[in-house]
Amino acid sequence: MIHKLADRLRGRNKPAKEGYRTAFKATSLFGGVQVVTVLTGLLKSKLVAVWMGTTGFGILSLYNAAVNLIFSISNLGLQSSAVRDIAAASADKGKTLAIIKAVNRWVLASGLLGALLTVALSPRLSRWLFESDQYVGAFVLLSAAVFLMGLFNQNYAVLQGLRKLRLMARANIFGALAGFVCSVPVFYFFREQGLAWTVVISALASAVVSLLYVRKLGLVLPKQDWHTSMVLGSDTVKLGIVMAISSIAVFMVQFVVKTYISHRGGLGDVGLYQAGWGLNEQYLGLVFTAMAKDYFPRLSQVAGDHRKVRKSINEQAEIAILILAPMIIAMLVFLPFVVRLLYSGDFDGIVPMTRWLLLGSLLKAGSWAISFVFLAKGHGKTYLFNELGIKFFTLPTYMLGYRLLGLLGVGYAYVLCYGIYFLWVGIVAYRKYRLMYSGVFWRMLAFTTTVLAAYLLMEPLMISGGLHYWLGIPLIVLLSIYSLRELKKRLF
Repeated sequence: MIHKLADRLRGRNKPAKEGYRTAFKATSLFGGVQVVTVLTGLLKSKLVAVWMGTTGFGILSLYNAAVNLIFSISNLGLQSSAVRDIAAASADKGKTLAIIKAVNRWVLASGLLGALLTVALSPRLSRWLFESDQYVGAFVLLSAAVFLMGLFNQNYAVLQGLRKLRLMARANIFGALAGFVCSVPVFYFFREQGLAWTVVISALASAVVSLLYVRKLGLVLPKQDWHTSMVLGSDTVKLGIVMAISSIAVFMVQFVVKTYISHRGGLGDVGLYQAGWGLNEQYLGLVFTAMAKDYFPRLSQVAGDHRKVRKSINEQAEIAILILAPMIIAMLVFLPFVVRLLYSGDFDGIVPMTRWLLLGSLLKAGSWAISFVFLAKGHGKTYLFNELGIKFFTLPTYMLGYRLLGLLGVGYAYVLCYGIYFLWVGIVAYRKYRLMYSGVFWRMLAFTTTVLAAYLLMEPLMISGGLHYWLGIPLIVLLSIYSLRELKKRLF
């Protein structure tokens, strides 16, 4: 009798915990992917740091900033909007294949547009970013990277929209490995002159590998004339343009901030800025990658059910906080050692800024969980209002932070901006949909943020003689035990 009752209770708990398990499973899967991509990215960064120093890091960072900005302008946000439309139509195979065919053609056209735009702007980009005509040829070459990024995103949108998570993971892993292996000889033999080539090579590797995995699906796309493709893809493009404007704003902020730092502090400071920013994004990327790749299409499928949407938001946010908290405290404690291991002693200056970037990423996880709702429901104007609104605050805040306090000021600005954004999207979601986080989530966020902030504020007083380890290591143990206990409640 007791065993039967226990089985019934477990059966009742299974649906309640299924959302947590799905979120955790996706995070674990993409966490493994992120380990590989982070390692290849860090090895690439290590090679650039050792062979070319902070100046080489700065040049590569500016190349990527320009390519990402132009791609975000020309791509029309097609990857993200296509994911939503493919996921929403996944129950109707014929409609799904028709959408994929139309999106493929839109991506091809927008990719060619982006490549031509890069070539046309190459003289101006060289002068804007480097105050010299020396890099015009490099930007002409980078036009190929813009086109190839479009092909990769097209293939990835198909895998993501159909929720082929394992194929997505493999495409990411082998694309990153192929790009790294092909880039190393170029770094070694050509140094700074080969940096633009490595951007193109990485984009080519990702595009080819992702195409191979899409072909594994065996999709037979219907015949479709170009007029039909343009009409059928128009709704995807309309939402995509809204999302593209948001992406443009993100990359524009990075473009302007890096240009400002380059002019005011030099290429060395740009390299330090990018090293700290990249370390934060790569290290914590497993959580944010899972949210972007699995959570968004999953949320799109239940967007019409208010109860399921609210449940999904809280499940994803709680899982993200519980995974991030111990990761962040561990990195905060051992950051100086990690920087020297991954880069070199020349990059010690990124430590103060990166510590605050890590803290701000905890707030980023909370805001992201709810910000995807506006896209999932197809309310692009509201999403755009949120994204552009905060960017008008973010850009001057970053620039003012750097002007007053250098790179550390950028770290402070990052925490402030994500704190404001977190409250902003929460208020908008409540007023528009009556959606809110649960009391459990707020208590969890308050506890983890307090522990992390306390360490950050006390650490400078204890750094001499390694005393900060006496504070940091017990906090690592504390947050790890707390996260494991809370995860166990949700998963088992």
